[in-house]
Amino acid sequence: MDRAQAGCAASFEQLVALYTPRLLRFLERRTGSRHDAEDLVQETWARAYRYLYRFEGGRSFAAWLWTIAARLDASRRRKKALPLAEWSDDVAAAEPDAAQQLAAAETGPGLWALAERVLRPAQREALWLFYVEEMSVKEVAKILGQTTISTKVLLHRARRRLGAALRQNADPATVFAACQEGVQP
Repeated sequence: MDRAQAGCAASFEQLVALYTPRLLRFLERRTGSRHDAEDLVQETWARAYRYLYRFEGGRSFAAWLWTIAARLDASRRRKKALPLAEWSDDVAAAEPDAAQQLAAAETGPGLWALAERVLRPAQREALWLFYVEEMSVKEVAKILGQTTISTKVLLHRARRRLGAALRQNADPATVFAACQEGVQP
């Protein structure tokens, strides 16, 4: 990181190669679209390169990068916001087609699919950053724009809600997968 800040293009390329797959997964889960996620990854790296001089050396680069990505996505969402009348028409017409239903049936009931159904987006995002991206609570809080305490509460409530949903579904494979991923049912 220090070499990249000093202007070494090869070092910055190494950072891009190292973090892009994880950043893409994070944004793909957040946006629900591979195409939008790829666009946001490009924008994130462009913004990171432009403001590389602002990065403070003692901090987590991943948290700084994820914060940029989350803010760009939030900005994109604000720009895409529809008026309420249009939104309600879109929701009414948004029945999943047969191909989507088949794809969902083939993937089976995984932990993240269950989380998608029972958790709020902020809860899913917090769990993803904490467990999959292995970020600290402080880093997750910074990315989500919350205090550390509110992030701990968010994670606690998300785990409780997901655990209750796992117990209610009582699918042994899902419960086993949850335990493997570190969530206690």
